[in-house]
Formats: sequence, structure tokens, C-alpha cells
Amino acid sequence: MPDFLTTRLLITAILGLALSACGFKLAGTSDLPPELKQIYLVTSNFSEQQRKNLSRRLNRAGAQVSSQPVAQAVRLSVSLQAQPERRLVTSASNGKTVGRLARSLNFNLKAANGNLLAPARTLTQQKDIVLDDDSLLSSTVEKRSVIEDLEEALFNQLIHQLKRI
Repeated sequence: MPDFLTTRLLITAILGLALSACGFKLAGTSDLPPELKQIYLVTSNFSEQQRKNLSRRLNRAGAQVSSQPVAQAVRLSVSLQAQPERRLVTSASNGKTVGRLARSLNFNLKAANGNLLAPARTLTQQKDIVLDDDSLLSSTVEKRSVIEDLEEALFNQLIHQLKRI
């Protein structure tokens, strides 16, 4: 029986070393550059929940986020825009419509001394959604879910862009 336990521990240790050697990371983890460890976050057109979601996402990426200016903190200015909803197709026979929801996120990044680290950029996400005119409640819930997914995708894109700085 001790041989089985020893073999099991040895195999686990070898797999652990192999995974760490190949650069494996858990999903959702990323490291921002050292100069972005402290971020003063300035948001525009954000709800409190959206601001919390973005702050949480930046924290997971390794940054300390502040809503007040902090010495040596970079200033990340972010604005969220809801694009007008577009109706692509309407079916009179079954009461369903296909619409396009789109969101864009504008951002720029300045060093603590005011130097521009990243010029103003715009990130965009869109998704087509099928809505049922006969079931407004489910359509509203579905639309809200798609909007949250679009915003999460934009926040992920932002983190990816910040990692490249």
C-alpha cells in the first residue's frame, strides 16, 4: 500500500512540474506590467455595478485600483457607450425579430507624471440577438444577459490591451 501512495504522489508532482514548465495559468488570471500595479480609475457613463465589475477585473489582473488620485498611480480613463440598437430582420409570421446590440469602450492611459502611455482607443463588441415580440419578459432578460456579456468581453479586451503596454 505505501508503494501506491508514493507512486501517486510522484505522478502528481511530475504533472505539477510539467504544467508549470509549459506556462499553464488558470483561466482569468493575467499579469499587468509593473508600471500598472496601481491604477487610478476614472469612469464615464458607467453604473456603479459596471465600475465594480471593471475594478474587480483589474484587481484579478494584479492591479490595485483606486477611485481617488494616488501618488505613482497611472490614470486609466474609461468611457462606456451604448450604440443604438439595430433591427436587422422582422418576421411577421412568428413575431420574432433579430436585432444587433453593440457596446464600445473608449480608454486612454496616462502615467502619474501626465505622460501618455496609451493614446485614446476604442474597443467594440456586438452581438445579434433573436427577440420574441410575444414574450417581452424573456426578451428583456435575454437582452440584459447579452449586454452583460458584451460588457464583460469589453473589459477582457481592455485588460488584454493593458497587458501589451
